[in-house]
Amino acid sequence: MELKKKYLLRDRVVRAVTKNGKFRVAVVKSTDTTRSAMEKHQIAGLTAYLLARAISGVALLSSFLKGEERIVLQFDGTGPVRMIYVEALQLGEVRGFAKNAEGVEDAASEVKNLTDALSVGFLKVSKYLYNKFEPITGIVELHRSDITTDLAYYLTQSEQIPSAITLDVLMSDYDTVQESGGLLVQAMPGATDHEIEQMEQAILDLGAIGKLLHEGLFPEEILQKAMPFEYDIVNTSPIDFFCRCSLQRFKDIILTLGIDEVRDMQQSGQNELVCQYCSTKYHLAHADFEEILTTLKAREN
Repeated sequence: MELKKKYLLRDRVVRAVTKNGKFRVAVVKSTDTTRSAMEKHQIAGLTAYLLARAISGVALLSSFLKGEERIVLQFDGTGPVRMIYVEALQLGEVRGFAKNAEGVEDAASEVKNLTDALSVGFLKVSKYLYNKFEPITGIVELHRSDITTDLAYYLTQSEQIPSAITLDVLMSDYDTVQESGGLLVQAMPGATDHEIEQMEQAILDLGAIGKLLHEGLFPEEILQKAMPFEYDIVNTSPIDFFCRCSLQRFKDIILTLGIDEVRDMQQSGQNELVCQYCSTKYHLAHADFEEILTTLKAREN
């Protein structure tokens, strides 16, 4: 019983299809995943709020992929928040980061409303699928620069799928994430205008997902509350902030450099490597440099 309760409380995406086959829907709880991102990157406030929304959004979109297929969302703006980058695999690995403009520590102090944070810019969506050699990429202008509306606009414009998405973040008094989650509904071929209107109204009546999560509702209960039609749950996938970086991966990247560049790194003490996706730090020991240089010399012969 305790194990079941622990599972119900953890971050996950619940995906369902209506029994009439007209809609597919996903609900995500991403609170702990988002908190991990905030802690790793040492961000809070408005930047954390936008990154939390993006994490929920990419988790929802990835739930419609397969296995290790991957989706990347990159929001590039011209405001005090310059970039929000998130990616997720269908199997539940999520990672991402945010970048403020140079010299900006508190993005909220630089803006009058939410849409000023990213301001004018673009959303780039890339899908890495099993049967495709190159990623499928779509680019749209930021519609409102609030993450939620931008994703809805992308789905309508680029993928031409009637979609409704709501992403919500409940912040604490200390500007940290208290709850984070979202819901995505997509209409399938055959859905009537009346049925789409019913679904839209149900989502409007749902209320703020952050508040529902704070009240103790599980994703399954939010799904039940949101759906005006009967449905079947297709799967439930736990999600976590997870990065596949490693010292070996960094060493493999350094092997693409020239011998002189690697020697310069070693002699100047440039031995600290930082993953931009999770802020994990790695340090190259003398033996690591010697191993890399030996490999590079062998390649030249």
